[in-house]
Amino acid sequence: MGTIINAHGYLENGQFSGAESITLTSGSGFDSATTTYGGLYVGLVGNLTAKTIDGSVVTFVSASGFIPGIFTAVSASSTAGAIIGLK
Repeated sequence: MGTIINAHGYLENGQFSGAESITLTSGSGFDSATTTYGGLYVGLVGNLTAKTIDGSVVTFVSASGFIPGIFTAVSASSTAGAIIGLK
């Protein structure tokens, strides 16, 4: 079991403390994003470009459902929709 750190502390055993709708960002907003998500949920299939906690940029082709990982931003170039960030 891992530890997920969020604004309110940390949680053990993969439990999430909430979720919020993701606002797609580009440019300096994408580069300087500080919100941390312990995974993403994609409701509408499409390509998903996101930045991870270590600053790597990854693209998931035909993403849908739960995407595990620790993410800080989702690019406005993503074609996936209804994206929820898990906290």
